[in-house]
Amino acid sequence: MINETDLFDINAEFLLNYLYPDQTDQWQAECAGTFYRNYSPDILSIEKDKTTVRLARDGFLRLLPQGIIAPDNALKGKDFEQKYEQLKKKEELLKDLFKPIDTQNFRFRLHIEKEIAQLSGNKLTLLLKQYFNFNLEEEKNPYIRKTAPLLLLISQLRADFSFLRTLLKHLFECSVEMTTGQYTWDEGYEYSQPAVFYYLIIPNLTNEAYNELKQAIDPFIDFIREWFIPFDTHCSISIKHHDCPFVLGKDLTLDYNTKINTFINPTY
Repeated sequence: MINETDLFDINAEFLLNYLYPDQTDQWQAECAGTFYRNYSPDILSIEKDKTTVRLARDGFLRLLPQGIIAPDNALKGKDFEQKYEQLKKKEELLKDLFKPIDTQNFRFRLHIEKEIAQLSGNKLTLLLKQYFNFNLEEEKNPYIRKTAPLLLLISQLRADFSFLRTLLKHLFECSVEMTTGQYTWDEGYEYSQPAVFYYLIIPNLTNEAYNELKQAIDPFIDFIREWFIPFDTHCSISIKHHDCPFVLGKDLTLDYNTKINTFINPTY
């Protein structure tokens, strides 16, 4: 079940920083009192042209003794309506007197809310920098940037070759073939190591498009090998176009729509 946030529970600082991020030091605050907060949102009204926000909150005046506004028995006797109007006028004058204090306090809270939002938005960057020494802000490769958040789960994802196949499939939006086996050199299989091979099946690339994509993928492959592949396992990620028919005079791209034999003992 999805939890829906009640708009009445969203504070003014969050909304104003979200809607008007460049006006933090321009807002004027008018505090109408918490009486309204029982049945209204935090923001009662906004006068955008005056950058004034009316809040369902108590202002600085609320902290002062009641006797400053109205002494005891101020409304007793005759002329009740006149006395009441005088008290309301006095209250409004005092609110105007302390409005700069309420405004300063509100702007201070706006800055705090903005700092909290920035820290919350940058928490992934901070975690990656602190625990993995990986600077997400300086990383330009789009494939690495999309994959980097998974480092937080790397203890469960390292050596999960099936997951890596699924990741490549969604990241490059193509079919991905995977084989596992032993990788070796000319010395023979007694010197082999575990190996996993991924083939990104992306057909009909021109030679220029293939080279451009390969240039973008190569740093990503190094990233995958460093974090997702055990140190004793050979990993290869290649762009392929299998079963490409041979046409006389048509340009072929080595290791893309042609085949290179590798010393591998595959298992499926």
